[in-house]
Amino acid sequence: MLHPRRDVSEAVAFVAGWASSVGVEIAGPHDERLPEGIPRRDDAELGENCDLVLALGGDGTMLGALRLAAPRGVPVLGVNLGRLGYLTEVEGKQLPEALEAIAAGDFAVEERFALCVAWQQDGETRKQVAYNDVVLSRVPGRGQAALGLSVDGQLLVRYASDGVIAATPAGSTAYSFAAGGPIVSPQTRAMIVTPDAPHGLFNRAVVLGDDEWLGVEVLPTSAPVALEVDGRLMAEVQPGWSMQVAPNPRPALIVRLGSAGFAERARRKLGIVDPAALADYDLAGHER
Repeated sequence: MLHPRRDVSEAVAFVAGWASSVGVEIAGPHDERLPEGIPRRDDAELGENCDLVLALGGDGTMLGALRLAAPRGVPVLGVNLGRLGYLTEVEGKQLPEALEAIAAGDFAVEERFALCVAWQQDGETRKQVAYNDVVLSRVPGRGQAALGLSVDGQLLVRYASDGVIAATPAGSTAYSFAAGGPIVSPQTRAMIVTPDAPHGLFNRAVVLGDDEWLGVEVLPTSAPVALEVDGRLMAEVQPGWSMQVAPNPRPALIVRLGSAGFAERARRKLGIVDPAALADYDLAGHER
């Protein structure tokens, strides 16, 4: 899977050369940036009968690869060729070492908790799987969102706000984090529900277990709101509309390389720094 706009030619050429040297068959999307000789396939075909999906880009490319691979039980290795790349496993300069580890079988596969959102539209039930987050947000210039939130069918809270975010642990560092939600280890199985700029006394995130579901109703006094799943606009909905967000039965699978864990990634990717008073020495005895 390739970033739709970024220059990925160097990475693609290296992957093609590596595949030829180790006897691995590769295929890609219908993209003119791919070298001659690499089979092109539709997205639905790319995930069939393959051992691994390689995402060359950033977090958006990684999410697209997960949508392709996770329903088929195929792991994804994310390579960051952009800026933040929080969801990706390695940086672009580490691609040669990563492919060597893949060829040698020196890697692990971890599960990532996913969510499934369901709603009614045009008399039909629509469903989408979220690997990052499900977001209801007010439409700019149309007023506030008035929402009622329930857990397993029991009312939790009603508030006017800019919206609400239901995030996976892996997605807790995205929109949910920007709205004041907690950073959650991606190995956790939980749903993080974070209000966005709520007007009222209740302004805290709520963490639900892996067998609980969230219901959200757009109240009669609400302005229209937009539904986004992993950053993709799904619908603009009116008062009276509702959705249910529940754990998805099938997790995503991602390739892990090396020993860097949740804490190291959070510090590096989110730019977490120590207070100035602690910057000159390490209280834990670790080398800086």
